[in-house]
Amino acid sequence: MFCIKWTIIFILASFTLLGLPLIIYFQVVKPRSPTFSVAQASVIGFNLITTGHLTSFFDVSIRANNPNHKLKLKYRRVRVSFFKDKQNLGTDALPGFTQRKHNITFLRAQPVALDLSLKKGPFFDFGIENGLGYLDFDVFMTAYLNGDNLEVDCKHVMVNVSASTVGNDTQKFQSRSCSVKIYSDQ
Repeated sequence: MFCIKWTIIFILASFTLLGLPLIIYFQVVKPRSPTFSVAQASVIGFNLITTGHLTSFFDVSIRANNPNHKLKLKYRRVRVSFFKDKQNLGTDALPGFTQRKHNITFLRAQPVALDLSLKKGPFFDFGIENGLGYLDFDVFMTAYLNGDNLEVDCKHVMVNVSASTVGNDTQKFQSRSCSVKIYSDQ
C-alpha cells in the first residue's frame, strides 16, 4: 500500500514537472502555420487570339489567417503568380506586411498578361474553357515569413469569364483553400 501511494505521487510529480510545461508549450507558445484561401478572383479583358497569344488582367484576393494567439507574422518579398499547366501567366509583387496575433488579412494581387505567347497545352485548355464560360488556373504565392520560406499553392481556381464584374455576378466565385509549405534555407 505504501509503495502504491509513492508511485502515484511520483507519477503526478513527473507529470507536473515534465508534462505540464510541454502542454503549455504546445498550446500557447508553439506557433501554428497560417492558413490561406483565395477569397475572390476575376479575369478582366480576357483576349486569346488564334496565334496563341493571351492578353488578360487578373485580380485575386487572398485571405491570410494567423491562428496564433502569441505570435506576429512578418511577411517580406511577397509575390503572387498565376499559372496554367505550369506556364506563368503573370506575377505581381506585393509590399511586405506584419500580421497581428489572431488576425485575418486580405491581400490583393493584380497580375497582367500582355501579349503572352502561350505554350500549346495552356492555349488549347484556355480555348476550350473560354468556350464553356470559365477559366481554371493555379495561384501560387511565395514570401519570406519570419525568416523562413513560405509557399502557398491554390490549385484549380475557377473563374466565370462570362459574368460581369459589376453587381452581384462576382458572387458566383467559390472560395478555394490553399496548401501551405514553410521551410528554412538551412
